[in-house]
Amino acid sequence: MQVDLSGPANHRAGLYNWDKNNFQPRWALAWSPDFQEGWLHRLFGKQGTSVFRGGFAITTDHIGQQLAVTFDLNNTLGFSSSQDISANTYNVSDNPAPLFTGFNQDVRSLPGISVPGKLTFPLQQPADEAQRIEFTLDDTLRTPINYSWDVSFGRQLPHGLFLEASYIGRAARKLLAQRDIMALNNLVDPKSKLDWYTAMGMLTDLRAKNTPITSVQPIPYFENVFPGLPSSPDYDPSLTPTQNVYQLIAREGVGGYNILDLTYVQLILDDESALGRNLFFHPQYGALATWSTIGNSDYHAGTFSIRQQYKEGLLWGLNYTFSKSMDDSSGLQNSGAFGNDFGAGFILNPLRPRDSRSYSDFDIRHIINGYALWQIPIGKGKPFLSQLPGVGEAILGGWQLTGVYRWNSGLPALNFFDAAQWATNWNVQSYGVRTRPIESSPTRGGAREPSLFSDPKYAYQSFRNSRAGETCDRNPFRNPGFVSLDLGLSKSFTMPWNEHHKLQFRWEVFNLTNTQRLRTSADGYSRESYGLAIDPDLGEPAPSFGNFDSIQGTPRVMQFGLRYTW
Repeated sequence: MQVDLSGPANHRAGLYNWDKNNFQPRWALAWSPDFQEGWLHRLFGKQGTSVFRGGFAITTDHIGQQLAVTFDLNNTLGFSSSQDISANTYNVSDNPAPLFTGFNQDVRSLPGISVPGKLTFPLQQPADEAQRIEFTLDDTLRTPINYSWDVSFGRQLPHGLFLEASYIGRAARKLLAQRDIMALNNLVDPKSKLDWYTAMGMLTDLRAKNTPITSVQPIPYFENVFPGLPSSPDYDPSLTPTQNVYQLIAREGVGGYNILDLTYVQLILDDESALGRNLFFHPQYGALATWSTIGNSDYHAGTFSIRQQYKEGLLWGLNYTFSKSMDDSSGLQNSGAFGNDFGAGFILNPLRPRDSRSYSDFDIRHIINGYALWQIPIGKGKPFLSQLPGVGEAILGGWQLTGVYRWNSGLPALNFFDAAQWATNWNVQSYGVRTRPIESSPTRGGAREPSLFSDPKYAYQSFRNSRAGETCDRNPFRNPGFVSLDLGLSKSFTMPWNEHHKLQFRWEVFNLTNTQRLRTSADGYSRESYGLAIDPDLGEPAPSFGNFDSIQGTPRVMQFGLRYTW
């Protein structure tokens, strides 16, 4: 891959082409029935009493500015040329790495280091199989497009009530998402028609059963793609090609090396194939994350609301939403270059992007909102104490109480990931895979800190490590729901020297009940809290596994205000 200059100053195209065909039509329809008699009149009423509405729109997202800023701040492509020593070159036992002796230490003699004679801009990465990790932009970026629609029915009821039911939908296509354009190949054997994912899955099943190495029967994939393994000095000549590959991942109890880092196994085998070199890896990069417009999302919701028009000093409304949002990434254009959490929007396996499709990071199933405004009926012209004297009216009359209530079910919790290996992507680890039913059942604590699970050990042992090609479970668990009640009390005092001069007093309380619902968050994201070690079904979780680390809202806050108007 060659890095080239871009932009008009270099007589080149831009980082990506402009879109000139963003057609954005809107369509809407409203109809108010006018039935004069019969059951239709009782159901829909006369004209103006009920209304049907519908609409459809095609819109586009505005992208580019923040994407360009992020790329400008973080991009190293063409500006740096690095040489890395491959992972697992050294170890802590028989082949330790050289000790650091100072900033002027000579590193040119280390394996994998080749210093170029001169540097020219833009810099090019050599095809030296150093498994570099960088990121860039896709020059085929397109403007993300959204298709939105809704239908609703509203009905005016007696006593100033209005009832409305709606269905809302949105399908978004060509959304910004990240993918690794140098993803490791899922090599297919042309003879057996097996691919790497399937063949390694067969060996992984044998590993789980502790199958002895010599009992493993030949698998055509390994026999055809790696026929020369027994004759290689790094492998056992008494074993078949299949058994030699199995020995790499088999547990130590059966004589294996217990290497569950399956992309590293690909690196080991990359130059041993009878079909040639670099069958899995690109010679320049191990991973090259790229912002592309390949994402998709779908949102559907039903809403029901009832509201009371202002009557006798009272105004209120209540609504309920039942919704579901699905996507293959929930990313922002200002997020980091790599990652599968914190909004990075990284599609782990670009060869099977649908594997990432699940509940959106912001998916909420149930939402209830309510609001009210009440003129407290005390004072002049009110039902209670209407004959108050001037001082009493100034103190007790004219108060207004407002309130806002919200409750919603939980957002998806952070994902538990395979901390033992990189099964699919060279730089980003896959999620864990549940082997038996398990749901989040938050606890308040006890012997442990508050946790996402009532039995963390059972939850931990309900996972397995990811297999080759797997993205695994995305957003399978939920944080606790959220609840909040805000109240406000206010009154306007008319100044005795001028009726146009008023002093308004406000007292507002946010989270009146000081309710604290806990959650998992990026602040506590670590290998101990969310990582799965080798064979978690046989292990013990860390003390912090699945623990909550923050609150969802804020503590109770009161604020007071005075406003003088004239």
